[in-house]
Amino acid sequence: MTSVEEPGSTIIELAPITADGGPVKAPGEDQSDLTTVLGKRNRVRLGAPRYGDYVAELLSESSTLPREIEQLVHQGYDLHRVRPSLTLLPDRDCVFVAAELSLELLAADRTDGGNDVGPPIAYEVRPTVVLHEMPYSRTFAKSHEVSSDIGKLLAKVTAENVEERNGVSYVQRVTGHGVNHSEVGWRLLATPDQELLGDVLGLEAIVQIPAGARLSGQFRITADIAVRTGLDKWLTRHFGPRRGTPVLEVVYPLSD
Repeated sequence: MTSVEEPGSTIIELAPITADGGPVKAPGEDQSDLTTVLGKRNRVRLGAPRYGDYVAELLSESSTLPREIEQLVHQGYDLHRVRPSLTLLPDRDCVFVAAELSLELLAADRTDGGNDVGPPIAYEVRPTVVLHEMPYSRTFAKSHEVSSDIGKLLAKVTAENVEERNGVSYVQRVTGHGVNHSEVGWRLLATPDQELLGDVLGLEAIVQIPAGARLSGQFRITADIAVRTGLDKWLTRHFGPRRGTPVLEVVYPLSD
């Protein structure tokens, strides 16, 4: 297995953790479940994002700013670094096949009753693309090279997303989008030997807003699950959670 970074991107790490067995919170809070028809719970968590003054961070490392950043500051803009905190915890015999985290950027005037000051703009979104080199041929989904049921299931799904580059097969495991827009996001895809499991690390956006404005964000998460076991697998495929429906929607402040 090989992970390949596009220029300007950041490697994504998936750090497995264990569910704590705490109470399930309703949608609209920071935790929700995708539940199979027979009751398996696939937990999605969104922790409070980390954020900071990007210009101050740069100045702490160097006495001068990059020219483009300096121009934006002179034009009357602040820049903030936003780092979401996403966790995916599948239940036994279940797997997250894909997930998407989107962030609608919002800004308000601090001094005039919170009036809208126009949409913030994403200056950078990281990573752009993380490619995963597939160790199987285009027919791997039908072969017996993948021994586990979950592996076979993921192989079948990811086969539809394989692309060829210089004779090598790749899957876009992570895709970031939204530069120069007021909504950014990251699409995550499982592969046969790398499930979507645990903390998703390395996602971040640099956001440009009018100087002094207050930044916040509407986070939305959608996710697709699959089930390994027979009856629940069939029932959930036909009657389970609808694809593309947000499982979690949360608003967080993104500046002090």
